[in-house]
Amino acid sequence: MKKDTKKTKSPKTKPERSQKSDFDDLGLEPPKIYKDTQAYKKQQERLAKERRENKSKRRNERKAQQENLTRNERRAIETKKRKKKNLVHKIITWFIICVLLAGVGIVLSLTVFFKIGDISVEGNERYLTEEILSQCSIDIGENLFMSDTNNAKRLLEKNLPYIYNAEVKRKLPDKIIITVEETQPIYYILNSDEETYTLLDDNFKVLESASENTGKMEITLAEIASAVPGEKIEFADENVSSSLNILAGTIRDNGFTEFTGISSEGLNNNYVIYDSRITFKLGTTQDLEKKMYQGLTTCKELDETSPNVEGELTISGGKQIYFTEK
Repeated sequence: MKKDTKKTKSPKTKPERSQKSDFDDLGLEPPKIYKDTQAYKKQQERLAKERRENKSKRRNERKAQQENLTRNERRAIETKKRKKKNLVHKIITWFIICVLLAGVGIVLSLTVFFKIGDISVEGNERYLTEEILSQCSIDIGENLFMSDTNNAKRLLEKNLPYIYNAEVKRKLPDKIIITVEETQPIYYILNSDEETYTLLDDNFKVLESASENTGKMEITLAEIASAVPGEKIEFADENVSSSLNILAGTIRDNGFTEFTGISSEGLNNNYVIYDSRITFKLGTTQDLEKKMYQGLTTCKELDETSPNVEGELTISGGKQIYFTEK
């Protein structure tokens, strides 16, 4: 007989699943275990009671320690406390006194002391000292610190147009010093009557309307909207005004002295005139400095061969420059 060699397999035991994995499979969280609120409350009460007892114990110990002090020791402690208290009172008192003294000093300096006794003027040539003082808003006898130096500066530069810049400074104990920088006509515009001229400085501030032209560069092709002496000129066309200001600023910043006129017809048509003979057609106001230098270099070459030549230079800012002789 054949023995049954087939072994019986022992049944496999399934691994135990943790409680956490069971909750994970179900998409749940394990239950939270909360503290015993009654026990926690009792514990907090017990700790609070212990703190009160410790505080009371320390207070009793200090009291007992003070009772055991000798009379001299207690007197020394009381004296120390009294000195500390007096020191605090002194500090507060002196602080109040200092504040009061400072306040009195400020009031006196603004009412009694620092009265202006002298106003001097420096740097003036065109205007007399009396003219400048008459337009200044500061008077003798005013308080030095209450005087409005900014307003005085503004009035001087407006009411006396040939004052380019006015500095009004205080000097202790009782002096005002006015230092003026005067200007001269740089630009001029022939007025519609063709007999008088509007004179401007290099910032286009109106200096005066005069029968004699003393300016250096003429502005043409620009209609005036407002020309009040002491204020900046206003042109009728905003684009023309913007272009002329850019042209004048480039000339001023680079110190060009070869030009005798500027003009503009808007954003795309701008001109400068060299030696009253050659007109630079600059186009837009982009790369003005480069264009002006190119034109001046070309004029130098032309002057070597034809010193009195007249005409137009078309300058686009590129390498090509075209000259048309008049």
